[in-house]
Amino acid sequence: MEEEGNETLDFICSANELPFSQTILESLDITGIFLFAIMTLMMLTANLVFVEEVIYIYWKIPPSKRSIFIWINAAAPVIATTSCIGMWIPRSTMFTDFTAAVFFAIVIHKFLLMMIKECGGQKLFLRHFENDQFKISTGPCCCYCLCLPNIHINRRTLFLLKLGTFQLAFLRPVLMFLSIVLWTNGNYSLSDLSPNGAAIWINCFVGILTIIALWPIGIMFQRVRVLLNCKKIIPKFALYQFILILSQLQASIINILAMQGVIACAPPLSSSARGAYMNQQLLIMEMFLITLISRVVYRKRYDDLELPECSGQETKGNNQDRKIGLGANIIGKEVPAILVVGPGTDDKSQVLDKLKEYVALMSNKFGRKQILRTDNRDEYLFSATQQFLRK
Repeated sequence: MEEEGNETLDFICSANELPFSQTILESLDITGIFLFAIMTLMMLTANLVFVEEVIYIYWKIPPSKRSIFIWINAAAPVIATTSCIGMWIPRSTMFTDFTAAVFFAIVIHKFLLMMIKECGGQKLFLRHFENDQFKISTGPCCCYCLCLPNIHINRRTLFLLKLGTFQLAFLRPVLMFLSIVLWTNGNYSLSDLSPNGAAIWINCFVGILTIIALWPIGIMFQRVRVLLNCKKIIPKFALYQFILILSQLQASIINILAMQGVIACAPPLSSSARGAYMNQQLLIMEMFLITLISRVVYRKRYDDLELPECSGQETKGNNQDRKIGLGANIIGKEVPAILVVGPGTDDKSQVLDKLKEYVALMSNKFGRKQILRTDNRDEYLFSATQQFLRK
């Protein structure tokens, strides 16, 4: 009997196959059941917090930033959800890991777009940094290559930065699809890292693509971190880095330890299966904490400003430029925000004509009637003006 038990134990530890969910559930003791319940509760709480955050973003964040903020905030809950599914159904681990990896590849690209959006969009970003340069000797590629020259900030360099992150968002799903196709044919196995297996080559290629995608993020962050300090860009960048390290590097380290036998076999889990099991539980706890912290960091109402609020002098200058006096012509691409009616204007009909012209331009620009506000002075108010304002 003991020999048969040892043979079964050796077979499980050498097979490197993931058990069925029924086998896992039958082997759980009271502690294991309690741990599964806590992990599942953390995952559900993280998703509820995310749903509440989506509602907040929908009502408080300008439309141009909503989708980007939702994508970035969804990274931690999605990884927690895929990890929880992999914990309950071990044989789905490869697919849940692929799903989380593809989603985070898109988040990397979205984070670069968020930094540009926080600067007012591409046009205002280029206008603000038109005389500056990008420092490209930064991590993770060239942090030690101090001899690299700086590059001017223009449309071409900004396009190349976007392309650097977009290539990962595009190629990562393609490589994951290729991995699944090879897996169905028996040519791909996560535990087979020999030169003859496909996993080692695909993983190395994905690693190179990831490093290339992280480089534009570092370049952009070095340029905008001072300007966007009031937008909490440093805590946002730190959260993004934590998700990257915990979801990518942590899994690789645990997988290496399992392959070297440091993580012992514990039936019904082999060494590699137990390593994946541990990584999933750690990710659920880590992503739960990151979701709570993200709710605090991103829970701020933003205004659509031409430049961030922290650049006080330039924003103030832009607001002054958008005022227009009564005697000026309201013509141009930018509709003024303030119509100034000052001393020296005696003709009330002239005020009404300019007011009508201003309202017409605002309606053409925004496609709807705008709310007009005054300083409550009535020296230019007469019956025709009152009738127009009632409409």
